Amino acid sequence: MDDTSKMLRLDDLYKMVSYIYSDQNLIRSEIVTFSHFVEVCGMLTIHDRNKKRENITVTDALCKARGWYFPLLAKMKIKSVEELVYRKFPFVCPYCRKVPHDDAICKQVRGTEQTVNHNDLRKLHNSNQQKKPIGLDDWQNMFQEIYPRTTDDRGRSTIGLLEELGEISEAIRVFEKHPKYFVGEAADTFSYLMGIANEHKIREAQLDREFSFEQEFLRRYPGLCPQCGSRVCVCPAVPEATIGRLTKELDIGSLEELFLTQTEDFSIEGREICQKVLERAGGFSTLVSELPFDRGDANHALVLLCIKLAEIVQNDRPDFADRLRAEAYKIGSHQSKAGTKEEPFDAQDLLSEIAKTWRGLDDEIKSEIRSTSSEIVEDLTQGMETINILFVSCSPSDQDNIRVANELRAANESTKIGSKGNLINIENLPAATIDDLRREMLRRPYEIVQFSGHADASNLIFETPEGETLEVSLIAIKEFLDRYDSVKCVILNACESVTSLKSPISQYTIGMDDTIDDEAAIEFTRGFYDALAAGKGIEFSFGEGKTAVSLKGMDNSSIKLVKSSDKPSS
Repeated sequence: MDDTSKMLRLDDLYKMVSYIYSDQNLIRSEIVTFSHFVEVCGMLTIHDRNKKRENITVTDALCKARGWYFPLLAKMKIKSVEELVYRKFPFVCPYCRKVPHDDAICKQVRGTEQTVNHNDLRKLHNSNQQKKPIGLDDWQNMFQEIYPRTTDDRGRSTIGLLEELGEISEAIRVFEKHPKYFVGEAADTFSYLMGIANEHKIREAQLDREFSFEQEFLRRYPGLCPQCGSRVCVCPAVPEATIGRLTKELDIGSLEELFLTQTEDFSIEGREICQKVLERAGGFSTLVSELPFDRGDANHALVLLCIKLAEIVQNDRPDFADRLRAEAYKIGSHQSKAGTKEEPFDAQDLLSEIAKTWRGLDDEIKSEIRSTSSEIVEDLTQGMETINILFVSCSPSDQDNIRVANELRAANESTKIGSKGNLINIENLPAATIDDLRREMLRRPYEIVQFSGHADASNLIFETPEGETLEVSLIAIKEFLDRYDSVKCVILNACESVTSLKSPISQYTIGMDDTIDDEAAIEFTRGFYDALAAGKGIEFSFGEGKTAVSLKGMDNSSIKLVKSSDKPSS
């Protein structure tokens, strides 16, 4: 998903987290919110100490620190984190105004009357707008360029963060009279948190592990409070389970440039981003293993959905209706108080059964259920209707180049114009290794897996980490994908991919029993997704794809559908 329109900005994360904890922030004072932030920053000491902390990793601590940094800024009515940080760090060090920074110059400037040259910094802020980062990982990378971390850095960022916590405490204390002081200290605090993140990334790489701050943060804050399961946090102030020096002010001009004057729009945007992130994460059905269905909005939604569906299916399926009511009672009786230890609650099988029933209902009944139930019920059912598609593309450097990007573009275009296209979610897995595919299948339930690349009668061609050919047998691919009940159709848009296939991979397998050129493969993809985005089934969409190829004057005879038969069918 490299589409910038789908990228989450740093301000998006800020608004999302601020909305989740908006009610909590209303009843807290600035000092209380700040004390929580200091508390979680204290966890970051495990980054440089051998001391272990129960159930807390460095990644956990970094995400919790960021998760409290945002509510602190919201409490101080900061409008934009991006602007706050970029005013002081416009892709350069504010003291030496270089990237990477020059430590010798900085030592001469710091602590003098010329701590920050505001005029030069404002010029750099304006001229470097095109370099301004977007997502959290981008901001982390920017600070690595300004203040490069190495394997030898131990304690540098942690000590720096401790100093900044003292200074931001002082800035909060004098905020009423000197609000601009807070801006500089908040930006410095952000910088040192990124320093710790960059040191952590380097150490993870030494252990052959990847670290994406943004991915880890969204896993812990998926548009809902991870502790209580509610969109707006209802955790108690004290969960039962747990029983400096001022800097020169920045020349920021009008306070309205950085501070909120209207909070309503800010809250609305935060709520919308909560929904966006939840959908991006795959909805409640995908998050069932990570979110507490034993409490909050998630628990209420599941109870309501069971009761409503029981009413609908009572006449045709009385036994199932009785089970739904029993499940509703059990779910409701298992509801735990917010802030308590989560009780194991496996709702995956129940959600799968509900999803099958839901897809068989007509649109009028679906609309009725959604209109009379909670907002979260709509989120749940929306996820049940969404078709998740994994588009896997491989074109190793030692093979003939094929136009895999054009196939993906054709699929995306079809979903944009189709009446049901909004219910189709296509995830792109480019230059895929077999490990990429294996890990992605663990992340989300996919209904359709499409492979675009090279193949022969016995193998699919994947890439090595170096971009070269790796042959993976179709037998192994079939054994692998057959383990995933969610997969209904596998599309092997590659030459000779179903030549020797006697039984389908999953319910349906679409592929080629001979060679096929790029243009025909692209047209098949376009026709298939045109039909799918119009609400048609797999077999109809297969026929539409073949028709699209023939209407363009190309041969479609090699394109086959394998289902419960001995031979591929035309």
